[in-house]
Amino acid sequence: MKLSELHFYEYTPTFKHKIQTPKITMNVRKTLFIGLIDESGTEWFGECNAFETDWYHYETIETVKRTLESWFKCVEGHEIHDFSEAQRMADKLNDTPAARATVMMALYQMFHDLPSFEVPMTVTVNGDMQKRFLRIDHAERIKIKWNCDIVEQVKLLTAMYPDIPITTDANQTLSDRDIPLLNQLANYNLAYIEEPFPELLKEKELGNMPPIAIDEHATDEQAIVQAVQCNHVRVIVIKPFRVGGIDRALSLIDTLHNQGITVVIGGMYECGLSRYFTALASRYGDYAGDVTPCGYYFTDDIVEQSGQIIKGRLRFKPPVIDMSKLQRYL
Repeated sequence: MKLSELHFYEYTPTFKHKIQTPKITMNVRKTLFIGLIDESGTEWFGECNAFETDWYHYETIETVKRTLESWFKCVEGHEIHDFSEAQRMADKLNDTPAARATVMMALYQMFHDLPSFEVPMTVTVNGDMQKRFLRIDHAERIKIKWNCDIVEQVKLLTAMYPDIPITTDANQTLSDRDIPLLNQLANYNLAYIEEPFPELLKEKELGNMPPIAIDEHATDEQAIVQAVQCNHVRVIVIKPFRVGGIDRALSLIDTLHNQGITVVIGGMYECGLSRYFTALASRYGDYAGDVTPCGYYFTDDIVEQSGQIIKGRLRFKPPVIDMSKLQRYL
């Protein structure tokens, strides 16, 4: 198999409810897609999880596009005999994991038959709890974005849903002043809190806080091992785009499970193609991953019915891109 062309596309769905995080408010999700075309004319798609700005990660839509333009000039027309060779080709992008993950999403489909499957559901609450209550009943994990009412929300949800694990994500925005608040949260059996501080704390500094999970710090196997050994982190949130793609994520899950580390698969306000791959990896996590049902964030999506709710679980089929919704990105 040879790669003959690389196309870039844009798709910008509108959020049903604006997304509010400690760092940004978003009304739309501008998304970059790529199409790798082989010598037979088949186009294989990848979805980029980077944002327009670097609020979450140093790679942005524009930097990924420029990186992949340069990468394709080096690999165009080269013969790819198997998936291992495709991985080595993608390894040229090791310094830009979001770009590698975008390419790997397309390359993975070239050499694997994608399955249909079901996964448990996570509900993410972004300060819009009243609007989400009706969707929580079937969840196997509830994730609350950090906000000023976090203690009251966790207290209420643990009372209403005592058997559903509840987690929160602070995106590294907390400081020493918030430690008393974290100690309060420990009273409500919070399963874990993702990345409360910009720096990881030593075990003696953790006190009575809920278990701490790393997300932003989980950039590769070396960083994860260091966090486990030096900071006694026992929960790792793996985002495929952060570690370089679906292949790297699956490999890391095996490695961490062999060390007795709890693994959760994270998502990134994804469209249907990327959400399929997040769900694919989340089948091997210890908690329900950051996988939402179709129509949860967007009215329209690039893949129809990707993650339908069937008896409280999410059903995924091999994704088919609706080309009519893509615009060429020049």
